[in-house]
Amino acid sequence: MGDTAMIPDRPETIDRLNSYLNQEQIDSAVEMLAQFHPADIADLMESLEEQEKKAVFQKLDTEVASEVIAHLSEFSREQILSDLSHRRLGQIVDEMDSDDAADLLTGVPEEVVEKVLARIDAEDSEHLRRLLVHGEETAGGIMQAELVAVPQEATVAEAIDRVRLLGEDLTYLINVFVVDSKSRVLGQLSLKRLILAKPGDKVSKVMETNFKSIPVDMDQEDVARIFQKYDLLSAPVVNGDGILVGRITIDDIMDIIEEEVSEDILRMVGSHEDELVYGDKIWKISRLRLPWLLTNLFGGLLTGYLLWIFKVALHEAIVLITFIPVITGMGGNVGIQSSSITVRGLATGDVDLQRLGRTIFKEVRVGLLMALACGLTLGAVAEVWHHNPALGVAVGSAMAAAIVVASLMGTLVPIVFKQLGVDPAVASGPFVTTANDITGILIYLFISTLFLKYIIP
Repeated sequence: MGDTAMIPDRPETIDRLNSYLNQEQIDSAVEMLAQFHPADIADLMESLEEQEKKAVFQKLDTEVASEVIAHLSEFSREQILSDLSHRRLGQIVDEMDSDDAADLLTGVPEEVVEKVLARIDAEDSEHLRRLLVHGEETAGGIMQAELVAVPQEATVAEAIDRVRLLGEDLTYLINVFVVDSKSRVLGQLSLKRLILAKPGDKVSKVMETNFKSIPVDMDQEDVARIFQKYDLLSAPVVNGDGILVGRITIDDIMDIIEEEVSEDILRMVGSHEDELVYGDKIWKISRLRLPWLLTNLFGGLLTGYLLWIFKVALHEAIVLITFIPVITGMGGNVGIQSSSITVRGLATGDVDLQRLGRTIFKEVRVGLLMALACGLTLGAVAEVWHHNPALGVAVGSAMAAAIVVASLMGTLVPIVFKQLGVDPAVASGPFVTTANDITGILIYLFISTLFLKYIIP
């Protein structure tokens, strides 16, 4: 694609686009869009209604369409694919990098996939078949099959010739991989290293042997972590025998990081990444949100039941009610802080399950300091407000205990979830908040009951 302009004024451009579409001037709309980058075209198309998206996409040049669909949201892709002919889909897939094409075909019925693969180049079809057998969130699911590999006996000049032969079909060409006779990776050469080397040198003499290969079944989060730790731009993907099967580049990693962050944020608030796919399908969205809301609902009912059990204490010392919101609120806040830090640490590898004691010890000390500060503050406020030292001691002690417990729960619950194979991000949302509300109320009412005879004048 040639040079493309940036969107000068997005609202104005969307108005022009809608004006063309309202007058059924599809060709004019497509002509206007053609001046923009595919990512900007995709952004503009997201603002359209379903039928308008389909009409515009049908008119896009095949090469442009293959780039645009890679930038569309999963929801918009689903809408467009539902009406796309096998022939048109095959043309688009044939223009795409293998990893993007595999992502696109993942959401397509198997019988349609077979028809599409039968229409495209045999070598591309074979690449895609290899990618589609791997899990969507593994290294094999995100890798590209297109790469440049040279045998260890090749000279630098021969390697450069191979780059010229194959490089045109690669979106990003960062490393040339060096393999043995069985296609096992021995090393790699950056383009800079390749160009600066003497043409007659063997690639085996100038290759980098200190490289990181990625197992084909590695989870994509672990792949992203390796790229981040070692500042990689590209890495070979190998099977169990060390045979080169693909490559992963930094653009794939950026997509993974965005996807994982979005997924964790949604789970932390009790939602789900599928909500982004369903768009305006309110029943399906509601079904995704309801489980955690119902968890909160029953947690609130349990909290209310605990208050009912201790109604005698609350009736005799009505002043205790005034501190319930701050006890539950502070416990929830501390729990969210601890769980968020722990979830982040588990994601980045900073929280190591092998050194769990150190993490817990750190959170206990942090919790104790916060408990001391908040407990003394609340106790002093209670004493000054109600002129009752016993109330100050009870409220302050309850606050301190609730904070320590909330800090521990915020640390331990994500770790337990991780061990059980459940996404730890779930623990940072409604679950930990509800649990801390319940424990905070229990602690407060228990301690208040012990001090009741001193609180009541």
